[in-house]
Amino acid sequence: MSACFGGILSHRTCYSTRRMIISRRKTTTSSTSAGELLRIAVVGGGAAGLSSALHLAPLVSAGKVAAPIDVYDCPATLQSDSDGTPKRDIGVGIWSTALDPFFRSDRTSHQVVGQEMTSHGNWLGEVGYRTPNGAWLMKSHLPTSREEMVAKNMPGLLFLREIDMLMALEKAVHWEQQIGTIRLHRDGNKTRTTGLQEDCNLPWSTRLRLDKDGRLSDRDYHLIIAADGTHSILRQKYGGHHRTRAVGALSTTMELPQDTHAGPAVTWHDSNQQHAVGIQDRNYTVFRGNSPLTGADLGPEGSTSFQTWGVDRSMRFATVPMHYRGVAMKEEEKQVWFVTINDEEITSEPDPILRRDKILDAFRDWHDPIGRIIEATPPNEILMTRAIAHRHAVGPVTDFNTVLKQTTGKRPPSAGEGACLLFTGDACMTIDPILAQGFTFGMEGAYMLHDAVEKSCVPCPADALLGFDPSLLRDNVKGRHDGRLRRLICLLQATELVQALGQPNGGTLMGKLNTNIIRPLTRLTPNFIKAPIFDAVLKYALNYSVSLPKDSHCPFTAFITFGVARCNMFHSFKFHSANPLCS
Repeated sequence: MSACFGGILSHRTCYSTRRMIISRRKTTTSSTSAGELLRIAVVGGGAAGLSSALHLAPLVSAGKVAAPIDVYDCPATLQSDSDGTPKRDIGVGIWSTALDPFFRSDRTSHQVVGQEMTSHGNWLGEVGYRTPNGAWLMKSHLPTSREEMVAKNMPGLLFLREIDMLMALEKAVHWEQQIGTIRLHRDGNKTRTTGLQEDCNLPWSTRLRLDKDGRLSDRDYHLIIAADGTHSILRQKYGGHHRTRAVGALSTTMELPQDTHAGPAVTWHDSNQQHAVGIQDRNYTVFRGNSPLTGADLGPEGSTSFQTWGVDRSMRFATVPMHYRGVAMKEEEKQVWFVTINDEEITSEPDPILRRDKILDAFRDWHDPIGRIIEATPPNEILMTRAIAHRHAVGPVTDFNTVLKQTTGKRPPSAGEGACLLFTGDACMTIDPILAQGFTFGMEGAYMLHDAVEKSCVPCPADALLGFDPSLLRDNVKGRHDGRLRRLICLLQATELVQALGQPNGGTLMGKLNTNIIRPLTRLTPNFIKAPIFDAVLKYALNYSVSLPKDSHCPFTAFITFGVARCNMFHSFKFHSANPLCS
């Protein structure tokens, strides 16, 4: 007799149990392949989570993935977070690289995403960089239409309110819900995922644990996509247990603030795992707001988006004109702005009015219209966020049962490796916000899921009862992760370069070099040389093909080339080891 309870199930026992399950599921799934179809759960209903479900939904329609894809989200409604806080109407940027897959698709829900986002936002055109006294370091032009993007081989940047971005994804998901491809579970803490079932006896799947009482989800899942943000519970529990390639977030070592989301490290293994999934402070704070001033209020250059780079305390200012549909669908305009600064006196001020006054005081000598933009913003609407980033990107967990054996000392009574767990968006790696590519990175990763999953939806040669290949699924999600690492490295390298240029610390050698040599040379360099260089850095950050201008006589070009090379040196692959026995 096989050991069904308390031992490893024999394959015959697992297959017998699975036959009964398949007979029930086939009544609701139109399948084009024989055997049990891949069941998928997405944990997290933000941009990365909803995009993941939308890009996988066509596989359900094609009968390659079991219906529906279940999305678990803890907010009670789209308009509020789990604590009841209204969703922000702050402006966010989405690069066209994240939206192109929706535009190219002929699926109705995907067209909804593209149409809704573009109709509620605006493509940025004129952009530039300035010094605190107002001098222009560089001006450039971003494409404002898809035709121009194609003609110039240049990505575009769409700016819209965060709530409008999420509403566009929500409308698309609603369309998929009507045809049964996606099911959204959103009921406050009742649908908050707190972990996975760790004693499941199924060979290639497990259930989610929900709410604080740990009740189990109704279905078990073969693939679980963790898109639950920076403080992902699934990342903290199950990520970082392998000797895998990991990309470091920083080139220098910084003090780790107390992480209240992780338990104490009691063993060598726990310490390394917590380091792998840990959060690191970036040593500056971001303040953001929507100013009611219009382009006309700001003067002749009111339609130009610009960044002003400081010389000390990681100070930087940026503003973007945002057009959106307000009350009664009337078009409105606001200036979306942010400042970065490392100043404890400002961040420790509890009163919003006094805090705004201290921000104004810190930037009082900077050029117009910075002071006017900040002063016109209601103090209680200015958001304050400490800049943080993950130390490492976390790869997929393809041997869940082995990880459980490693961490708990007890392997589940299963013949297989359990569910496959994949991290995406901020759950994979939260990136320094200096280049504002968090939403873009998460939505790009969601699209890459489609191919990895589709290639795995073939009959399993080792198990005729499966309509997908568990081994192939694991190989494909690893391949997807490697592809995301290449994109991530480009972004991290560009982040280092921009931070060195735009947020220097005045007392450092780099800060003095930047202020006294680099910026004067930049101002003297003709814009027809500078603009292609900055465009090349931008494209590099997005992992576009890049060729820098070949002008060896230009000191500014030489510096940019040196900066990219420096970042390449600092951001070479790192390795972390949570268990010397894992490979």
